[in-house]
Amino acid sequence: MTGGFFLPFMLVYTSAMEHITRLHADFQIKITDNGNWQISDLELLHTSIALFAETLGGNENFKSQLGEVLFERTDTGTSLGLAYKDRIKLSKHSQFSAWSVIHELAHVWDAKNQWKLSLALEKFTGGNTNLLLSSIKKRIPGQWDAGPRGAESKPGHYGRKPGVNAAGYFYGDKPSGANWRFNRKEDFAESVVMYCGWGRNNSLSKTAHGRIERYLLPNGMKDPVYHIADNWSDYAGYFYPESGDYTKTKRWKFINELMTGDSDRRP
Repeated sequence: MTGGFFLPFMLVYTSAMEHITRLHADFQIKITDNGNWQISDLELLHTSIALFAETLGGNENFKSQLGEVLFERTDTGTSLGLAYKDRIKLSKHSQFSAWSVIHELAHVWDAKNQWKLSLALEKFTGGNTNLLLSSIKKRIPGQWDAGPRGAESKPGHYGRKPGVNAAGYFYGDKPSGANWRFNRKEDFAESVVMYCGWGRNNSLSKTAHGRIERYLLPNGMKDPVYHIADNWSDYAGYFYPESGDYTKTKRWKFINELMTGDSDRRP
């Protein structure tokens, strides 16, 4: 009886180890073997990282830019993921996506460069971080689209306007979205994922294009990406790019130069 169950167990274990070995060989990605990883998770992780690496110029350039990174599936509180200089924690309670993996990897990339990439993005797009100015904006009628203590879960109160967020972040140009938790680090991470998905016909593309196309919806409708009802039409002036083309934004230009090495922005 014991022998009948032993072989399938070993086959699954070996298969998982093969995925873990391949992740390290291809991308210098290490996996915490704590029993929270399914084979399908490891396959999705590899596919997601491969997408980012290809956009960044290939596996060797990915390894050069990010170095060795440890992935864990663990308790992350209310967050889907948490990123550090050499470690990413993904929630063991929620299924991650290619979007969340690349978002967290963008944070690691930024952290390994002392957060200078997100600071450079902020400057390039014409943004700034100023909590004092944010508090002043709170007193100006029509400029504060959140509640007195932060975001509220109702249309027009999520804190999407420049400076209406916990960080006092006045984003420049046009990001693909913003909310109460938006800051330059989140801006950089989202800009990286948007670049990886925009116009590329991959697993990120539907979300990337949906984040832009939602601003064509009438106020009060739920968007097809996150199923949140908001005043999308009112926000179009802040987020909808010229002709709906994300490549015409300063964010796309900044990330394109960073990804391709066409400027001195890449470390």
